[in-house]
Amino acid sequence: MARLNRPVAYEPTTATLDRLYIFSIRFESGMEVVKIGKSSGKSSLDRMLQIQRDYFNKYRCTFICRIVRDRECEEEFKYETALHSLFKEYRYTPKIAFSGSTELFCISLDVAKEVYEYILDNGIDSLKDFEYDPSGYKETEPDNLLF
Repeated sequence: MARLNRPVAYEPTTATLDRLYIFSIRFESGMEVVKIGKSSGKSSLDRMLQIQRDYFNKYRCTFICRIVRDRECEEEFKYETALHSLFKEYRYTPKIAFSGSTELFCISLDVAKEVYEYILDNGIDSLKDFEYDPSGYKETEPDNLLF
């Protein structure tokens, strides 16, 4: 049988842009934090599930998590680093580390979303001109876990 040389309309590719995301996390104690991170590949959902699985393995319970921002971007590591640097004074460190736990911040979700959109729309260098009101940040609350 002869093969026809037809142009291929679609060729699947494994190349994907990485993603920059914001998760809103509410622990069993009621404490809320913001997680700012990046995921490699197609899905921030997969990353969220990895984090929840590791948290469950460490704490034997889970938390409520919402993906509130999720965008493909180039140079996601630079954006993630810039956002982490901006919020470093508000970093939350849990008693028992779990996957992604170094990227938790006790900040207002509205402020996090505003800065996220601003930096992605205007570039990393625009962050030095970004004006934000620190009174929009929350105080660090104890997580009230027994272990």
